[in-house]
Amino acid sequence: MRKHLILIIIIFISATACYAADKPVLFITNGVPAAFDEYTGVPYINREERTMMPVRACLNAIGCDVDWEPLSRTVVTRKGNVTVKIPVDENEIMVNEFPVKIDTVAVIINGRTYLPLRAVLEAYGYAVDWEDSSRTVYATELTAFNINGGTTGIFQRKQLHFSGFDGIRADITLPFVPELEKSDCPYVYFGFDWEGDKGNVEGGFQFIEDSVHPHYNKWTVFMRQGNEWRWGNNISIEQGETRGLNFYVEYISEGHTDLVIELDGLEIIRKKSAVDNFENASVKAVIAMGMNKGFDGQNCFSKSIGAKISNLEVCTFGSSHYSDFSDYPLFSSWRPEIGASGMWFGTSNCVPSYIHYEPNGKISLYNSQL
Repeated sequence: MRKHLILIIIIFISATACYAADKPVLFITNGVPAAFDEYTGVPYINREERTMMPVRACLNAIGCDVDWEPLSRTVVTRKGNVTVKIPVDENEIMVNEFPVKIDTVAVIINGRTYLPLRAVLEAYGYAVDWEDSSRTVYATELTAFNINGGTTGIFQRKQLHFSGFDGIRADITLPFVPELEKSDCPYVYFGFDWEGDKGNVEGGFQFIEDSVHPHYNKWTVFMRQGNEWRWGNNISIEQGETRGLNFYVEYISEGHTDLVIELDGLEIIRKKSAVDNFENASVKAVIAMGMNKGFDGQNCFSKSIGAKISNLEVCTFGSSHYSDFSDYPLFSSWRPEIGASGMWFGTSNCVPSYIHYEPNGKISLYNSQL
């Protein structure tokens, strides 16, 4: 009897495994399933348990143009002002000529290029989610309404994980502001965030858009934690200037931690932090156009031209050493249970049609359709 029971269990497990192996991988974008056949190529899961997707069919499904460069063995994809190049057998893709590391290389099978597409889809402004039970890849287009903070305006946000940081510094080239609607305000800033957004603090450069201000149409330095704002005294910086910014934490005593901003090595702002647990802090760098009226994805007509964050470095909690920001993985998280249709947190472009990359590394914010 025992032998028969064991045999039944083995047969059941084997049948389940075969069913799982034969069950197709699905790709659904904004609720619409993509069709696959022998011509397009069919998704599969490789030996490393990575989901390999036929590049052309999946990217055509989100409206991308897809070309093949045979000499460099590279798939070139385009949508709007975003270009993503996918070289075969390489550990990185190029997003608007900026390298992005990937952990699985693109391969060619029967003339079709396959790759786990998370990094590519995120470059085009999509959240990616995997449902194991149905073997389905879900791609949801990100908008101002499902990006955390998206309705506050346009921004490019690069954020690291909540693994403990207490310093961030860089050389920042301040953008020109040729057009600015009333109550819109450009920023270039750093920030420390915590899970649950309790105690988040931001500091950096703010454009002076008030026409009655003595430094109108120039940049100043700010810090904000909750509803408390601080500004540097008599700080007036011309558009297009490059200045060194250091935003860091100084531990004064138990229960007393100061937030400090230095401009070109000189202390400009200092305040006591409302939180002390920087061992759980995330850090971010942001180029933004803030809007009071609320951003709906296409109603911003202001322009910020030529911002650049160079030599970006961070200091981990408990260390006095700064290291390259790019040495750490970027944080992003799609949480389908939040809001009406889910919410995207962390690194993001809000929204891709407004974010313009220049060959020299500068970034401009404006509506490309105007």
